[in-house]
Amino acid sequence: MEQRDTAGYGGCAAAALGAATALFVWGSSWRTGIHMGTGLEGHGRDLSVLWTELPLVLLAGALVPPVTWLLTLRLLRGRGAARSRVLVAAVCTAGVLAVSAWALHTWANPYDPDRVGLTGTLVSDLHP
Repeated sequence: MEQRDTAGYGGCAAAALGAATALFVWGSSWRTGIHMGTGLEGHGRDLSVLWTELPLVLLAGALVPPVTWLLTLRLLRGRGAARSRVLVAAVCTAGVLAVSAWALHTWANPYDPDRVGLTGTLVSDLHP
């Protein structure tokens, strides 16, 4: 029963952390800011992203990490101690979460030649 509880709690924690991370990365991106009207006088405002992109981002963020968690535990069933299986599953889930956050950041902040500074380097997302 303890192993089942560990799998359940870990999957729920991974889902919550994945959804929160996806929402943060998507919400703080340059592209989302433009769609939500942070441009000059609301230029480029498109609130349809709230019912098109946002649900998909949250769904992917809430599903990818717990699926990774559960698949890793399923593949390692019967191999080694329960504590080591949980540790391996946590490391795999953290890696997948990091890669998916990076992919979402890359998608939500597309390359824009107008945002290249005078030195030829890309301007940070923190600069307007």
